[in-house]
Amino acid sequence: MQNSIPKSLRDHTFGDMDDPIIGTAYQLKRHKGVHHYGKKRPLRPKPGEPVSLFATTSSEIAAQGLTLRYTLDDWSTIAEIPFTKTKLVWDTLSWGWLQHWQANIPTQPEGTLLRYQVFAQQPAASSAAGEAVRCYADNQANSAAEATQYAIWYSQDQVPEWSRTARIYQIFVDRFSPGEGRQWLQTQDLAKPFGGTLRGVIEKLPYIHDLGFNAIWLSPIFTSPSHHGYDTSDYEQIEPRMGTQADFEALVAKAHQLGIRVILDFVANHVSNQHPAFKAALQTPESPYKDWFYWDPWPHYRSYFNVPEMPELCLTYGAPARRHLLEVAQKWLRLGIDGYRLDYASGPGLDFWVDFRRACREVNPESWLFGEVTKPADEQLSFSGGLDGTLDFLTCQALRETFAFQSWSLSRFAGYLQDSLAYFPRDFSRPAFLDNHDMNRFLFAAANKKERLKLALTLLYMLPGQPLVYFGTETCLSQPRSIHDKDSIGFDQARLPMNWHEAEAHQDIAMLLRQLAALRERFPQLVAAQWKPLMVDNENETAFWQISMPEANLYLALNRSESQRSLTVSHTLLPAGAQIFNEITLQEVSMQTEQLWLPAESAFVFSVKG
Repeated sequence: MQNSIPKSLRDHTFGDMDDPIIGTAYQLKRHKGVHHYGKKRPLRPKPGEPVSLFATTSSEIAAQGLTLRYTLDDWSTIAEIPFTKTKLVWDTLSWGWLQHWQANIPTQPEGTLLRYQVFAQQPAASSAAGEAVRCYADNQANSAAEATQYAIWYSQDQVPEWSRTARIYQIFVDRFSPGEGRQWLQTQDLAKPFGGTLRGVIEKLPYIHDLGFNAIWLSPIFTSPSHHGYDTSDYEQIEPRMGTQADFEALVAKAHQLGIRVILDFVANHVSNQHPAFKAALQTPESPYKDWFYWDPWPHYRSYFNVPEMPELCLTYGAPARRHLLEVAQKWLRLGIDGYRLDYASGPGLDFWVDFRRACREVNPESWLFGEVTKPADEQLSFSGGLDGTLDFLTCQALRETFAFQSWSLSRFAGYLQDSLAYFPRDFSRPAFLDNHDMNRFLFAAANKKERLKLALTLLYMLPGQPLVYFGTETCLSQPRSIHDKDSIGFDQARLPMNWHEAEAHQDIAMLLRQLAALRERFPQLVAAQWKPLMVDNENETAFWQISMPEANLYLALNRSESQRSLTVSHTLLPAGAQIFNEITLQEVSMQTEQLWLPAESAFVFSVKG
């Protein structure tokens, strides 16, 4: 059914990996050579806890053995442990043998930072000295200096408790609010700044609080030549267009006064080509800033997706850019922020994120760190131990396919939920969302049908992950064309300025958000809920779940069709004399028969009392 969706509406979130051909090619690449991908058990090792590492080798490298190379300092002291072959599997996808390996790391005390690499010996190829050539895991490098590095921080550190019940409002600062007494800089060219400010955010904090949000995620606010800020030119300064450090400190103070946590967007993978370090490095190969970047060779440099305006930072262990980023991350935490959303977290190595987390926790033990990782589920989970979690792009896709495009059947959606909730540990943060600044708005994808948005929002708030709502959702902010249209201006198509004048016309969405936030306040145990499908009817487009929590049960019934539908509720669920309580509107519902009637395109969340 996916083929029925216009290509211009497809989100390409995963680089089209859901396409069978592209997905197969991606998987095939992962099966060749030596691979580890950070796979370990347990995911977040505690002091004194044994750790097992897992890896695979393919037959084309003729691996005679697999070795763990690790250090407890700065690589001046190195130890090696052999892997044990656990099984040999014929892999039809790559039409060859896959060898599975396991190594066990000795237990380590509190505070230990263990860095490691994984390599295979290849007897078929030898160096000039006659030694077997090593092939390192994941990037297939032949030298330790170029190999992919991993790290384990042995700590009692936990994902911050407050984050489990976070409800996040995402703000694209330049497009949110210019502030009282100020006008938008212009209203036509979406590729240029519109003039949103930190003062504008401060003024709207009571509004955000009233909608039921207890956390805000701000798009990058550091100095940048662009309106979006994802090309930083100075991590230590606020972009002057947006305000001053005093404005920033006032924002943090006001937010905390209202019980709202502040999360900053942080880009570690790359900077702007206007960054002073890059400009200096480009002037001469003798520059002290040359080691901040990758050169192939100088003056040619590696850039983010080959965009020359965004040179990539070299963040290997001991690199000066790495030290700088850890220091500036600590600086903003000292100024009161509560965490970071980490842009393109797949770029820097997992070793970097372990260091990043450790540095952040030193300043604020309750800081929350989640990354943008648009990779398959197993690779997302590998970030556990480095980051607190990753944005739930998989559930975003499921919600869009089911309720915006309606390309998934309800049974497929129910099956996805069941498997996803079973796969990801609940202490791995999974903020779930319907859209963001890099994809078509949900409402636009749903043909601007508001009822579909209401359905999806209800599901979003009922799921265990932290609900994350992109600004303007509550005012039904949409867009005139797809970000993928031939005559579109790309991502900025989904970054229209806030339509404050429309807020009054869409009070029903705002009310629903308030009600859903209140529901999550009453049932904080939703973060640990188990979902059991009681009925899924693809023909009538209805579904019914039991949501089991410690000390409470809720039920969710939905009707995706454009006509009224009924569900038969058994006497087992509703014994004689029982009352149904609508947990969204906080009203009792009288049932005269076993039939539960659902209006067209609606969801009903209730509890059973009596």
